[in-house]
Amino acid sequence: MIYIVVGIIIGYGIFVFLNKEKFSKSINLNERDNKILDLIESQGRVSNNDVEKLLNVSDSTATRYLQSLEDKKEIQQHFKSGQYVYYTKK
Repeated sequence: MIYIVVGIIIGYGIFVFLNKEKFSKSINLNERDNKILDLIESQGRVSNNDVEKLLNVSDSTATRYLQSLEDKKEIQQHFKSGQYVYYTKK
């Protein structure tokens, strides 16, 4: 019986340890999204370059972050491609 209890405690500890990273990533994701949305709020609109500088990330990563917010219907993209693309809050 004691082996079962010890096994459950160890199993729970391993589960918490392995999922801690996933939990912290979701917090960081919300913080990241909030930073982008706050920047849009303060400037009225943002470009991919603005997000690159804000979060110190690459061009493709900034694009992915903006696409994620667009998929969530948080922001709207204006123009299809090129240097004139910008994003506003919906």
